[in-house]
Amino acid sequence: MPSIPTGTVSSTAAKALVVVAFLAVGGVAAAQMGALDGVTGSQDSALLEPVPDGVDSVAVFDASVIESDTAERLYATGYNATVGSVNATEPGEADETDDEMATTSPVEMVPANLTGAFDEVENETGLDPRAMDQAIVYSQRQANFTSPPYQGVIVEADWQKSDVVDAVSEQTNRTYRNTTVDGVTVYKPEEREEDNVTTFGPPEPDQWVAVLDGNEYVFGTEQAVADAVDVEVDDADPVDGDLRRAFDDTRDGYFRYAQSSQNVNVTQINRTMGQSTGLNVTAYAEAYNDLHITSGTYYITEDGEALGTESRILTNSTDTARDVEDLAQGFISIQAGAIQNETLETELRETDVSRDGTTVTVSRETDIETAETLIRWYGSILTGGQSSAATGVATGAAAAQFA
Repeated sequence: MPSIPTGTVSSTAAKALVVVAFLAVGGVAAAQMGALDGVTGSQDSALLEPVPDGVDSVAVFDASVIESDTAERLYATGYNATVGSVNATEPGEADETDDEMATTSPVEMVPANLTGAFDEVENETGLDPRAMDQAIVYSQRQANFTSPPYQGVIVEADWQKSDVVDAVSEQTNRTYRNTTVDGVTVYKPEEREEDNVTTFGPPEPDQWVAVLDGNEYVFGTEQAVADAVDVEVDDADPVDGDLRRAFDDTRDGYFRYAQSSQNVNVTQINRTMGQSTGLNVTAYAEAYNDLHITSGTYYITEDGEALGTESRILTNSTDTARDVEDLAQGFISIQAGAIQNETLETELRETDVSRDGTTVTVSRETDIETAETLIRWYGSILTGGQSSAATGVATGAAAAQFA
């Protein structure tokens, strides 16, 4: 097929996706600190059919989670622990602020609930994230610093084509015109005069959009979009091999991923990290180079009462797998011993690490109440509130904010 000139993941689609993912996943991440991340058998192999072969990483986000009661609950907890606590100023402080400045602070503009947050995304981008069914993010590593990036996102959403193009145009400050490539509509940015500014490295790539069908859009760089179009019209094969098999083996969840490992320069790593830590990290770097693929899942249990994560690290040898198992257990133990929070320490120590041949699995589940406790603790740290070092329970004025 003809070449499609360059771009990175549309800032509009990326913004909607990142905001949604942050809101839905952020609370989980807070509760899963210190653990690696997920797997176990799924039959959703068809999920990756639109993804081009040869990619190094792929992730699928099930957008249905954003309207779940769990997501709403975690967002509310996070809001109350951060923005809500900042807004709850002493009356004297509030009067003094009103006398000095009548403007609205950025904190006061943060939506108090998840519905408001999504409304704000829609107002800013023209695209409602709640109309999204799923998003598939894929990428290839750059061969070197000057190589053009390769990254794309395939979004299934009930959006109007014109709204998508308008949103991308608004975000990029570019005009777009459509063309047809092998029967697929592709929107490309109009040429613009280059600014006479010295830059280092490759220029920021243009953003491209292709419409695979009525509700499926591809945003991304030139080759990433072109390759997705090739797959759509059967001119190229979808992703396959070990990466796809690793993804297919992940359990069902709202965020599933697989990523191949990248070798590091052992000598350079030992020189830089060794100088900063005083340790010989050669063995660790060599073990890292013997990793193959990491895959995983973030999920919510069927009863909605717990958050879970499972991660598998696929290595190239049993010896490396043993090293990874030992390192994971040791890391968790060290972190649990160092953390000054009883709840988080307990959560870390309950992380399960196991090995089956050349594969290491790290998994755990956290009940929602515990996740909320941890979110409140992190929130008290972020807002400068006081909390009990042993339990993470806020004290004094901070406690009143969490009640």
